[in-house]
Amino acid sequence: MSIKRSQNIQALPVTDPALKHEINHVLLSSFRLLRFPDFLEHHFTRSYRALALNNLIANTPYLLSLFLLLGFIAFTQYSTTQLGAFPLGYGITALCLISTLTLVRLPRFDARFHWYTGINAMIALGTLMTVAISVDDPSLRTAAHATSIYAVIIVYAMSKMRFFTTVFWCHMAGVAHLLAARALGLQQSFQDFQTYFVAANLIGMGIAYIIEHRERAMFLQALLLDIDKAEQKQLYANMEKLSREDPLTGLANRRFFDERLKLEWNRCQREKLPLSVVLLDIDYFKQYNDLYGHQAGDHCLAQIARALKKEASRPAELVGRYGGEEFIILYPNIDATQLKNTLVRIQQRIVAQGIPHEGSQIAKVVSASLGAATVYPVKTLNPEKLVSAADQMLYKSKEAGRNCWFNTQISHCEPQQQNLITLP
Repeated sequence: MSIKRSQNIQALPVTDPALKHEINHVLLSSFRLLRFPDFLEHHFTRSYRALALNNLIANTPYLLSLFLLLGFIAFTQYSTTQLGAFPLGYGITALCLISTLTLVRLPRFDARFHWYTGINAMIALGTLMTVAISVDDPSLRTAAHATSIYAVIIVYAMSKMRFFTTVFWCHMAGVAHLLAARALGLQQSFQDFQTYFVAANLIGMGIAYIIEHRERAMFLQALLLDIDKAEQKQLYANMEKLSREDPLTGLANRRFFDERLKLEWNRCQREKLPLSVVLLDIDYFKQYNDLYGHQAGDHCLAQIARALKKEASRPAELVGRYGGEEFIILYPNIDATQLKNTLVRIQQRIVAQGIPHEGSQIAKVVSASLGAATVYPVKTLNPEKLVSAADQMLYKSKEAGRNCWFNTQISHCEPQQQNLITLP
């Protein structure tokens, strides 16, 4: 079964666009000491560990094949006497390799990755170097030393442990080797040790440093890319919002309202439900602007918009700004009888705002005229006819003296009845 650790960093708080400048600064600083500021280092550590685990899992077939090939060559080309302690060392190394490749597949041990990988690498490398000096045959000893060099480089290059962690465990392997050689009475030439171990470590350290530095740079570039994507997504969201919202009132604009009206029309037609629309116009709004100024007029419209939102609180209901001082409300599944109570409530709510209006000829506060229409959508009608019928009712309200409402139930867009209520 394939196991892959998540390296997703899109959900990390470091992808906050506010941190873009700091991340850019870190990227340009070159981070030669392989250390980020704390707010980045924590997330890089998690991401890099996931990368290391996935890398070992992906390279398991290669590592096992290489290890088995080494054993096959050694056991088929040389006698047991020539091999010396190699069979024992090969068995210990096999246990270390199998242990590591097993633990990387167990997520509960992920937090201990550097410990079990480092300890196993130290034991395996120390064993290989000790085995190499136990071999008497010069050519075989050279081959054993070469194997230990390859093993050191493989640990540095393929384990993807952090640079300083790898350096620590590989040097500990050298110390363990020297202690084991002394305990077993084996002679370790200082020149050989420098040639095969120190040189291999220097090469491996260079490789490990380059790998981690590259991964750190890629990590920062990925963060910047995610930040750019987040900014782009937010920009699109803002543009979408602007395309469907009126900037002054925050209500649906005419374009978005028309789209929703068509959707609800089709739904009500399928489900054979009534659909109602209310058009509302602020009474004597031009006089309000002339008397109090356009800024006050904007505040008035925004306050009325907030009040109307409370009269369209169900999920399918929608309030929109349809013109300068004209609003429109969509009421799916509201019939003409139910709509009468809603119209009264809307009119009362607007008056209750208590917005002074000395320029009005019918009241001392801001009021509104309303027109409404209800229909059971059918194929022979269209949404525009419903809005047109509501507009006719609004016109009647204005003709009747304003601060009142008319509504109608339509069939083929012909008014069937009108009701008039004027608030005192």
